[in-house]
Order: sequence, then C-alpha cells, then structure tokens
Amino acid sequence: MIIRNISLENFRNYGRLDLDVGPSVNIVCGNNAQGKTNLVEAISVCSCITSHRTSKDRDLIKSGESGYKICLEFDGSGYYGSVASLENQYLTERSPLNNSGKPRRQLKIDGLLTTHTNEYLGHCNTVIFAPEDLNIVKGAPQHRRKFLNMLISKVSPSYYDLIARMNRCIIQKTALIKSYRGNDAYIRNDDFDFWDITMADLSSEIIIKRMRFVNMISKKASEHHSVISDGREVLSVSYVGMPFYREIEDHLKEKGLIEGFYAENMDENVYLEVKKLIDSYLRAAFRKSRKNDIEKGICTIGIHRDDIDIKLNGMVMRTYCSQGQQRSAALALKLAELEILRKHYHSSPVLLLDDVFSELDKGRRMGLLAGMDNAQIFITCTDREYIEKELDSFLLKDVEPAFFRVMNGTVERES
Repeated sequence: MIIRNISLENFRNYGRLDLDVGPSVNIVCGNNAQGKTNLVEAISVCSCITSHRTSKDRDLIKSGESGYKICLEFDGSGYYGSVASLENQYLTERSPLNNSGKPRRQLKIDGLLTTHTNEYLGHCNTVIFAPEDLNIVKGAPQHRRKFLNMLISKVSPSYYDLIARMNRCIIQKTALIKSYRGNDAYIRNDDFDFWDITMADLSSEIIIKRMRFVNMISKKASEHHSVISDGREVLSVSYVGMPFYREIEDHLKEKGLIEGFYAENMDENVYLEVKKLIDSYLRAAFRKSRKNDIEKGICTIGIHRDDIDIKLNGMVMRTYCSQGQQRSAALALKLAELEILRKHYHSSPVLLLDDVFSELDKGRRMGLLAGMDNAQIFITCTDREYIEKELDSFLLKDVEPAFFRVMNGTVERES
C-alpha cells in the first residue's frame, strides 16, 4: 500500500494542501503547533473515517469554516487499475454544500459516491502510532473498545455497520427506558422484547468477532512484548464484560470446540452453535436487567460496556504498572494490529509514526521499526538531524527518504 498524494481542504490548521509524497519513508519536520500531527491525522481520518485524537468531527474543521475534505490517491494495484482514491468530506449544517439541515458525511471511492461505510473501509489501510496510544492501556474502556472496533472494521468492514446498527438500537432502547421516568410499575414487556431480541441478535455477532480478534491480538501482542522486554515479562489480553463470556469459553472447551472457534476459518456449525448460545444468554440478561435499567435510566448491560483486560505478569496494567511498562504494552498492541492487517491483506499498511521517537527509548524504537522496511512510513519530528541519525543505521540504507518542512499549515519539500 503506497499513498501518492494527499489533498486537504479546511482540515485543522490547513486551508488547502495538495502534496505529492514519497513511496518509502516520509519525514515531516517542524516546530510544535505547526501542523505535523494534523497531516498524519488527516491520512488516518481519510482511511479509517475516525480520528485517534477526538471523536467529534467538528474539532477537525479549520476555525471559521463549515466542513473539511480529505482525499488520498494511492497505489491501487489489484483494485481498478494502478491508481485509486478515497475522499472523506464532512459538512456541518451551516455548509452551503449541505441542504439536509443536519451534519452529514460524504464518502467517495475513485470519485464515486458511496452510502455504505463498509464499502469504503479496507481500501487504504493505515496504522498510526501516537502518544495517545497510551490510553489503550491506561485509559477508560471506550479507548480499548475503539481500538478493537477499528481493527475489526479494517479487516471485516461489515462489522462497522454492525456497531452502527447496535448504537442506534441502544439509543432507541434508552429512549424507551427514560419514558418510564424511573417508574417500573407498568412495564410494557412487548416493547422491551422487541429491542432485546434485536440487540441480542446484533450483539451475538459482535461478541463472536470481538472474542476471536482479542484472541488474535493476545497471541501476537504477547510475542511482540516478549521481544521488547527481553522475555522478562508476560503480556496477556482478554475480552471481558458480561459474566457469561467465561461460560461460553468453558462450554466450548467441554465440547472440544475451542480450537475450532478460534481457528482462522471457523466452521459454520460452530459459529451457529455459539451464536445461538450467546443469543439466549443475552435475552435472559436483558430481561433480568429491565427494572434496574428503568431505575437508572440507561441500558446497564450490553456490548457498549465491555472492555479488554490487559495484564502484565497477571497484574492489571492500568492500575499497577509503570508508564514505561504501559508504553511497551501499547506498542505491542499496535504491532499486533500491524501484523493482523499485513497478514489479512498480504501487504503492509501505511505506517504513521506521530512523535513516537520522543516517547520511546532506543530499544522500543528498534522494536517498532524492525521489519518495516517494505512499508511506506510517515514520521513526524521536530529535529530532522536527530531522526536521520537514529534511522540511518537500520532503515535508510536502501531507500530514498522524502523530507518535508511544516510551517503554520503549509508544507514544503526539502532536499
């Protein structure tokens, strides 16, 4: 996967930008607050739709403007010829280009409008390494769910639609719950049954995908972390949430199906059995939680409250480990993401390294860049000479790096 051109309109501090980039290593230099991170963020937002820095698209719009647009042109081998493009445009209700009266997103593939996000994802994959990755380990559960959801969506774009449909169900069920205003004396069971059945069906598919991907992540992240820590520490990752998750695994083990469930190509009969089992557990759990939901005014259980348990030598990392250990774990998780994408697509995703060299010691930097010589890489930094010196011994020998200078929302190529 090679990006050839980046085009921006009113994104962060960029008014307009049309930039041809190099096919191997692109080093983006500049002082702080000039737009280096904004540039790699734009690449990530165009490829993945969401930002690693914010959940609000309005935060990405240049001050005083009513929308942004990002377009990537990339090597499209295996897809409609030699060059392909993606365009992600977000318009607020104030935009003269938007007559819908509410914010809307417009996605294009090769210049053609698509209304299905799952058709858009997966064409130009990126993996971003940034200081914010530390939140995956030490932050709130939503950071870990976002990491997991985006990885699954890149490999299985239909999953993105599952999450969107599930979120709409949660909003509708929450509105029903709030209509009782904390009074559970006259529960309309038929109304709740409709949402419970719908949510159980969607949730069972989501849970199966999450369990399988967390299992993949755990294996690969553990291997990477063992290298980073010289084998001194053991990293483990598990999917946690509703109590019956453990019962599902125990059931699979008892029936000798656990290996088939986590196999690369799961047998359809195993899938159907697990889905049916999860569905029945969920319906019972939803029914049991109705009074509690009405009392609290929210959906108290569901996949929107699940988490990933990250442990080091059996200890929960967000509570008991040092920041250095948390950085190592975050790096291992992102390397696992990279490896999963590379294996699935049989090519390296584009790597976006946002100011990670100042955050990692030399051993972790070496672990990050080892084996990445065939990938296109974007590196942001404040000191070009420092980066050149750091990379010269093991990365820049056989490639011609491209250097860019960022200053107040403008980018110039340097020799």
